[in-house]
Amino acid sequence: MTDQVSPTPTRTSRRTVLKAAAVAGGALVGGPMLWTPPARAAGAPAGAHLTFGADPARAMALSWSTPQPVRGAVVDLGLDRTYGLTLPAESTGAPLVDTIYHHVRADSLEPGQLYHYRLRHDGGEPFTGTFRTAAAESGGFTFVAFGDMGVGAAAQSHITRIAAADPAFAFVVGDLCYADMSGGTALPAQQDPARWDAWLAQIQPSAARVPWMTTVGNHEMERGSGELGYQGYLSRFTLPGTGAPDGPATYSFRYQNVGLISLDGNDASYEIDRNRNYLGHHQDTWFAETLSAMRADERIDFIVVGFHNCMYCTNAVHGSDGGIRDRWGHLFDEHSVDLVVNGHNHCYERTHPMRSGRPVAEAPVGATVDSASGTTYLTAGGGGQAEYPTSTRPASYVVDENGVRVPETAEWSAVPYMGHSIAVIDVEPAGDGRPATMTITGVAVDGTRFDTVTLQRTR
Repeated sequence: MTDQVSPTPTRTSRRTVLKAAAVAGGALVGGPMLWTPPARAAGAPAGAHLTFGADPARAMALSWSTPQPVRGAVVDLGLDRTYGLTLPAESTGAPLVDTIYHHVRADSLEPGQLYHYRLRHDGGEPFTGTFRTAAAESGGFTFVAFGDMGVGAAAQSHITRIAAADPAFAFVVGDLCYADMSGGTALPAQQDPARWDAWLAQIQPSAARVPWMTTVGNHEMERGSGELGYQGYLSRFTLPGTGAPDGPATYSFRYQNVGLISLDGNDASYEIDRNRNYLGHHQDTWFAETLSAMRADERIDFIVVGFHNCMYCTNAVHGSDGGIRDRWGHLFDEHSVDLVVNGHNHCYERTHPMRSGRPVAEAPVGATVDSASGTTYLTAGGGGQAEYPTSTRPASYVVDENGVRVPETAEWSAVPYMGHSIAVIDVEPAGDGRPATMTITGVAVDGTRFDTVTLQRTR
């Protein structure tokens, strides 16, 4: 079941939202617009952002917005500023706003190339930028991971930190802009849909140059935004389209020697159950099959899985979610997942390597660990929204299926940090007798590096 994308908020049946997956979940290809807009003046392209297609070496989606419908929305694309290729945009509205969002999926690109692009439409100034496709062969690269960003000074400072890391992409694990503060709960709705455009403007200096690969969090379950609450999210992002059947916010891709998987944690959460089990068995079956295929792929050394809700965290606000552990913990173990990235708690916390819910080795700051022996779980929710300053470590709790906070001792907690931060992740392939490595560094909003650990894997 997926959310339908429509120009105005509507109430949709479950059957109707299922039919919308091809548009909302990543099949926005160059083609005719969804309606013929009136001929009137419009501003320049705004909120430009990139996302990978199914193959980061050969496919890229380009998205932007205009404050109203426009004619002639296209992308000019090429290996230099003469471009040479023009692709028409698919355009759609979003719930509760007049803004129009334009999407183009560019396929059949060349690996490892710098592309120049120009976003334009009739009557407006164009926006120009560049992006680089993934190399065909494995080499060293960096990506950043974080969640719970919002709009504000700390979030803006992270744009500077991201630029300093020079990443190939950003992996953003939900709670993006907080346009709906109720967060999928029964709290009174506090909605400001204009925050979407403010957030896209905030991230444009980064997201117009490197892809931002996002997941849904509980704050993407917005009221007046379809049965699942995802219309606002899906109208603004073009995802790879490689995910679970009827799971619009799920996907997977390979970037050189790393396989990445995005899950919808709202489907599994015990703590916030608004969308619990909406996918039935489909997400878990797809997830298991994808893990199996990735682990069998000789090109992949590391598997990274991202979703919003926390497997393991000692923060007092949300703690750990037993629904996530019950649904996916055994799959992380069975397929030897290297790294799981979560948000939700507005802090940073890294575990020791784990199997069957227990640490299998010590991993203090500066450690090097064999990731084949255990999975590292990383909460990276310090992306900019209000801090959650209190950890109860080593005492903690996990939320059970009845929503009860069950006390536990967090022997698995290695490094907590309660301030704003991102994770910078440097990947190096194996070579000359060296194992492949993935080094995770916690970077505070002021640039201070407070944590580092290196995962290594030998074939």
